[in-house]
Amino acid sequence: MLIASRTPTGGLWRWDGGDAPARQVAVAPDTAFALPLADGRVVTLGGEEEGHLRLLERTGDAYAVVAEIATGGGEPCHAALLPDGEHLVVVNYHLEGSVLVVALAGGPRVVQHIALDGPGAGVVVDRQEAPHPHFALVVDDENVLVSDLGRDRLLRLRWRDGTLEQAGSCATPPGSGPRHLAIYDEVVVASAELSNEVLAAPLADVLAGEAGWSAVPASGTDLSAARDGGERLTHPGEIVVASTGRVYVANRGAGTLGVLDVADGAACLSWDSETDVGGAWPQHVLLQDDKPYVALRDDDLVVGPSGRVSVPSPVWLATSS
Repeated sequence: MLIASRTPTGGLWRWDGGDAPARQVAVAPDTAFALPLADGRVVTLGGEEEGHLRLLERTGDAYAVVAEIATGGGEPCHAALLPDGEHLVVVNYHLEGSVLVVALAGGPRVVQHIALDGPGAGVVVDRQEAPHPHFALVVDDENVLVSDLGRDRLLRLRWRDGTLEQAGSCATPPGSGPRHLAIYDEVVVASAELSNEVLAAPLADVLAGEAGWSAVPASGTDLSAARDGGERLTHPGEIVVASTGRVYVANRGAGTLGVLDVADGAACLSWDSETDVGGAWPQHVLLQDDKPYVALRDDDLVVGPSGRVSVPSPVWLATSS
């Protein structure tokens, strides 16, 4: 797997998931996200007030930055390959909440920029003052869902003729702060960062713009949700679903993985358990063979079912060849 390291020397590290140490395979400061492409190249994102997208090419056992562009916003935090395989959808979380289409051929280059308008939900005042898109989920050949933590909303974008069109949205519960998304058996599941919950609703209802969300706590610890206030908070982040319908949600602050199940064909969740991951800030989770690997940002560790490895400030994990 590839591990994105968010440090001044940053870049990418490679680990086999076992007893061998990780080794750095790219030097690229402030790498917050990595997306391996089918042709062996890797797209990375990073930057706080001045976001950047980099394209890296493989040279032997390492990677080198061959192109870098500005994203026009702060904290670009997620990208996904669009159905034609030649464009990316990219989200800028901070400063200006926006969604980009980036062409890879002859690029990378920004070919579309969608600024998200309107006020934030305002339920959690210091987190919802404006739109804050966080994650882009390509549903099928036509539909893309973007979670907007700042507005308690999932945006529906339609991919058509090389551009994204705003086609509607679906509200999530007030103060939920949807962060990351996944789909299992026509059910959308979302980590609700501000309410310490996992949400679920039928995909068809979400695309139609009206969903009755079911909600289950992401963590059963005694920490508070940001929506409820308090001094010691937990912030659910990454959410992934195994082929069995088992849901894993990373509870930053609590230092746990919440484990739930989504029923086949039903948008209902059941609580299973909560596992201590050995660090306070599980920033990202990757499933390999349905088993979770966890990046512990503040502990400089990545842990998996058969080993752990030291990597400076790991923030994203990605499967690579």
